[in-house]
Amino acid sequence: MEFTLDREVLSSHLDSLSRAVASRPIRPVLNGINFDFKDGLTMTATDMEFTVRSRIPDVSGEKSFVVDAKTITEIVKSLPDREVKFSIDGQKLDILSGKSKFQIFIQDSSEFPEVRIPTDGIQFDMKRTQLYSMLERVSFSAANDENMKNLNGVYVEVENGISRSVAVDGFRMALSEEKIDGTFNINFLLSLRAIKELLRALSSTEIEKINLKFENKQIAFDFGNTVFVCKIVDAEFPNYKRVIPEEFKTRVVVDRNMLRSAVRRVSILTRAGSETIKISLEGEKMKVSSRSADLGEAEETIDVQVEGEPLVIAFNPNFILDALNHMEEEKIQLSFVDSNKPLMIDTIDLKGYFFIIMPVRL
Repeated sequence: MEFTLDREVLSSHLDSLSRAVASRPIRPVLNGINFDFKDGLTMTATDMEFTVRSRIPDVSGEKSFVVDAKTITEIVKSLPDREVKFSIDGQKLDILSGKSKFQIFIQDSSEFPEVRIPTDGIQFDMKRTQLYSMLERVSFSAANDENMKNLNGVYVEVENGISRSVAVDGFRMALSEEKIDGTFNINFLLSLRAIKELLRALSSTEIEKINLKFENKQIAFDFGNTVFVCKIVDAEFPNYKRVIPEEFKTRVVVDRNMLRSAVRRVSILTRAGSETIKISLEGEKMKVSSRSADLGEAEETIDVQVEGEPLVIAFNPNFILDALNHMEEEKIQLSFVDSNKPLMIDTIDLKGYFFIIMPVRL
């Protein structure tokens, strides 16, 4: 059996597929990518939690096989010519491009797990930029510890035409909303790893509309010739609505860049692992300060618009900076209850997007 592929097209597909290959596979075959010739070439990689399936049409063949993902990806990237010729001889795959020739071992596809792609269930479309923004604006607030399954991911719920994403790590929370067409209600939790891979794909594709299919504890993101399938995390996401304050005693409108610069400067005099800055509000002034017994003191004053009571409160500066770095608006709003209650960061005009940050005890 012989077939020919364009190196650039194949390399692009292999980049996406290789991200689904298991880092510590339970079976050796999961180190590979399954090539299946049926109505074109369909390639599949999976770690049983996250699957990528790519299709290259107009390729004929009759055999299926599994090839080591890292090996085939590195070979294809290194080839000199655009045209790459493949031929199969028993359990070996010959790869020819220009004057370069490789012969690598392949495995039988019968060992590769059957991965079912959702085709029915609930389906809806989202703009690529809309989906990317919704996930990217919250994913940094998820816990990085993979053992914390219920926090190591992004929770998504769709209610009456609103798609909402939420991430929490026990110290902060980020929430983002987007309008979609549809009146159905669903909710699911995706792992942080799946979210990161999905964001990479969304940032590199030119497809403008992504089709989502939710069925049987899986959700598929259809990019046309590439489909990402994520298994829903079997863990209970915390009731995030309980940490959202219902009323505030003090509100502040401040220039985002001025606050970000001030926080960044005063946090220089903090120690890793015990970072704390203090925010003091009085009149139309915000004082941002830090103190270290080993390093010294730093203080900066910013002109702000204040409505409500004076306040002194402390935070981890990294959480403040993360929130500010994921906002684009010139003016932002800080809403406080008291020195022991969470801070909400949002904007005056943009609705459906905010951060909650827990304070540090003074």
